[in-house]
Amino acid sequence: MILVAGCARRMGELTKTCHKSLLMVGDKPILSWLLDALVAENINDFIFIGGYRKEDLISFVDREYPECKVSWVENPDYSTTNTAYSVLLGKGVVLMDQQDLLLINGDVVFDRRAIAITLAAEGNNVLAVRGGQVDDEEVKVTLDDAKIITEIGKHIPYETAAGESVGINRLSTSILPELFDVIKRRCDEGAGKSEFYEAAFNELVQNGAIFNIADVTDVPVMEIDTPEDYAQVNEKVLPRLLAGD
Repeated sequence: MILVAGCARRMGELTKTCHKSLLMVGDKPILSWLLDALVAENINDFIFIGGYRKEDLISFVDREYPECKVSWVENPDYSTTNTAYSVLLGKGVVLMDQQDLLLINGDVVFDRRAIAITLAAEGNNVLAVRGGQVDDEEVKVTLDDAKIITEIGKHIPYETAAGESVGINRLSTSILPELFDVIKRRCDEGAGKSEFYEAAFNELVQNGAIFNIADVTDVPVMEIDTPEDYAQVNEKVLPRLLAGD
């Protein structure tokens, strides 16, 4: 499941006439870096949750990835909701497939190794995490001595965080119904529609669910939230991607 519904207001002029995932990084758009990495790992069955400029995305995917199996789910409320609600809208398609799910934010640029590491990591439910220093704005995690996630969210003080969750998540068929139930309840109670899906992850963790990490610290991967992030990806991440570093 690839989340591409949002209108990326923080990107300013860059996304007024272009969906964020179609912004160019080097010689191809963000979405191509993402999809090429997945296809290289023999993953070609995609559920897109779209909204803003959805028709542009559909045309692009149809033209550039005709060999892939693609489903589209629309979030008509993309301008007033957040990623948790987009994930909930995909419930019917996901549960019908009865397969483990890779849940990926559509604005992440990464090397294919990030997918390989996430797939190979120990555990049924895995979040790709970049260790080291993180900014206060990032979705952060804390870990116990066994490197099991004990908390996840933007609310975690950066001083106590073990790293940043980069928006690549592997979820087992066994946890998906519970995840959707948690998101639906949170949405029905009010705050859930404006939350990031990691809020539901955190509730599951606090209720005893086990989430492991895939350590992608040494792999080029970065989520783009701001024009400054976009510039940094092109200046610092792109050379590493091209070099296979």
